[in-house]
Amino acid sequence: MRLFLGSDFHVDYQQNLDWLRALSRADFTDDVLIVAGDLSDRLDLVKSCFDEIVPRYKKLLFLPGNHDLWTSRSGKGPSFDKFETLNTLCHGYGIETGPLAVGQTLIVPLLAWYDYSFGEPGPSIRRGWMDFYKCNWQGLTPPDVAARFDAMNVIPETSGFNAVYSVSHFVPRLDLMPVRYPEKHKALFPVLGTERLEAQIRRLGSSKHFYGHSHLNRNKLIDGVTYINNAFGYPSETEISAKTILHVADL
Repeated sequence: MRLFLGSDFHVDYQQNLDWLRALSRADFTDDVLIVAGDLSDRLDLVKSCFDEIVPRYKKLLFLPGNHDLWTSRSGKGPSFDKFETLNTLCHGYGIETGPLAVGQTLIVPLLAWYDYSFGEPGPSIRRGWMDFYKCNWQGLTPPDVAARFDAMNVIPETSGFNAVYSVSHFVPRLDLMPVRYPEKHKALFPVLGTERLEAQIRRLGSSKHFYGHSHLNRNKLIDGVTYINNAFGYPSETEISAKTILHVADL
């Protein structure tokens, strides 16, 4: 059995959804797929993705990204209600949303939000970052939201497993971004992730951590943990993403 990773499919773009629909229906039926967030803010499109992916894999693990929790096109209710709706939808499809044991491997999803531990956002981000307009956190600040999601995380007993892997949508540490990252994009650093995730990863003793959100594919070993991002990204992002489902481990 193999473990595959994908994130940030953004199927609001028809060609991204068409790519998912073209995946083999025979090659992955004994395998596990992690989808690390950002399918769509539209529930009908999330369902379309699940309709396509669930029959192709033995197990699917999903955790939402920031786009999945936008509510401006799905009733404009609270984003935490949207989170619960997505969980209910997943359970109806038999999709895992909590810790998943496969043989001697434990895979632990870690919920998060950015909390400005990577820096304070500048004026351009405060004006233009769409989460600030399309999510409804009922007056909570991003650090408040991050703390609430952090409190939801289940940190299971890991003894007895040969391997522990963790997964988040958000970036767990800022040094995963390249040193020579373009200056104009560094403004995004405050909304990429949170140091809370790194603390959870180390508490779990993960040997691999999978993440998304940055749309920048990475495979980097830091202090004994291999961090892997396999974001599909927007159609135009052909130089920073591989546009594939990535085989990340054997189970």
